[in-house]
Amino acid sequence: MNEEIDRNGPNGSGRDKEIGALEALWSFFSSMKTAIVLLLVLALASIAGTIVEQNQPDAYYVKEYGSKLHALLKTTGLTNVYHSTWYSVLLAMVGMGLAVCSINRFGMAWRRTFQPVVATGPDKVGRMQRSEKLAYSGNLEDAAGKVAAALRSRLYHITKETQGDSISLHAARGRLSIWGPYLTHVSILVIFIAAIFGNLLGFNGHMSIWEGKNADTYNLESISGKTEQKKLDFKVGLRKFNIAYETHRVNGSITHDVTGYKSDLTVYDHGKPVVRKVIDVNHPLTYKGISFFQSSYGLVGIYVKVTAPDGRTERIPFSVDLGEDHRTGGLAYVVTDQPYKIVDIGGKKLTVFVHGIDPDFVRGERVMPTGDRPMPFNPAAQLMVNDRFPEYKGMDAWTRLGLVPESESVDYKGFKISLDEVIYYTYLQVSQNPALPAIYVGFSLMVVGVFISLYVTHKVIRVSVSPSSKGVTLVAGATSRAEPGVFDKDFGNIRDALR
Repeated sequence: MNEEIDRNGPNGSGRDKEIGALEALWSFFSSMKTAIVLLLVLALASIAGTIVEQNQPDAYYVKEYGSKLHALLKTTGLTNVYHSTWYSVLLAMVGMGLAVCSINRFGMAWRRTFQPVVATGPDKVGRMQRSEKLAYSGNLEDAAGKVAAALRSRLYHITKETQGDSISLHAARGRLSIWGPYLTHVSILVIFIAAIFGNLLGFNGHMSIWEGKNADTYNLESISGKTEQKKLDFKVGLRKFNIAYETHRVNGSITHDVTGYKSDLTVYDHGKPVVRKVIDVNHPLTYKGISFFQSSYGLVGIYVKVTAPDGRTERIPFSVDLGEDHRTGGLAYVVTDQPYKIVDIGGKKLTVFVHGIDPDFVRGERVMPTGDRPMPFNPAAQLMVNDRFPEYKGMDAWTRLGLVPESESVDYKGFKISLDEVIYYTYLQVSQNPALPAIYVGFSLMVVGVFISLYVTHKVIRVSVSPSSKGVTLVAGATSRAEPGVFDKDFGNIRDALR
């Protein structure tokens, strides 16, 4: 005899297995342990994104961490944490946990607000946070009606239920506070979802611009870690970069404290200036939905000017960048092209050699360095001049002019040598986030939710009204997260109503 084979196996149908998998997933995201682990991982990722400077040029990471560690940081996405795929997945998992926990507790919150348990015996009412026993000489309905009216005058929502020969009243005020945590959860979900879609639909790149130059391209790091160059349909120009700082004297030395990094930007659309703004770290320029944030900066070049006795001048350019200081092993500004250049002027052939750059020079003062990275507050060039090179290459032909800042010039055999111009570059974060309005909505909801949770007090008063030999006995009980004294006026109104 042929027997029908159960194609779903001995453990039940495929539908059952599917339901079991969903229940297991739901249970996983409902777990407090899961929530704690996810939040810890999210916190560690955010800390990593704070410790490792984000969206800096590759050269910066190589100088700070070395080529091997830089490759590891870039591969793991730690140079762009908040826009990495794994960070978006982590946000999605935390959001899923919040959603599951909120759904699990929604029914209880709904019942507490709209379907409270009304029928409660006098013994349970008497064991509440605050309770009081009262007597009334009238009938049950009259007593219950007076108590309900007294509590309504105090803005309580009243629910009444009759059981046999007794009446129960449930009075609630501040029911909105029950929903404060849920509104906060919703706000976090909105922020997380907006952040994820912002990462998917928007972009976050960077661009560098020299003073006096325009740029219309930015670099965008792909998921694979490769850097792609993208083009804007307008240009951004840097008029001037400035480091704002305050000067203090500490133990006989001068120290400078940075108060801001500012880039004077102009947007050119179809060749015409349309927007100009001085930006800093927290005040970007936004045009056509694309925002430009101050991210980093540096020196990119200097001009040394030679003025001949007859008044003729020559400006000599030198390229500058951060490099290794071979004396200290730290970072220093160095000339990246040929450090000496020859100029034929005033009947003489002069060779100007930039021996070094002091980023913060104040004549006659000892200046304390600020941090590990040299800060170009008052750059000065260490200059040497030779009028016999290359015919004679002896060191005795070189004349040291010392450190020359922008505000000074040095005489050399009738010639004036000066640091004519210091050229900065600004490094901008270029980002577009179409989900930004949703993030603002999420933060607004969070503020409202926190306000409701902290400042709206949920108060519940239960009253059990039952007959007695002398009329009616009422037992009133109250509970709240606040002190019992918050019910003084409420109980006073009840007593006054029953007199």
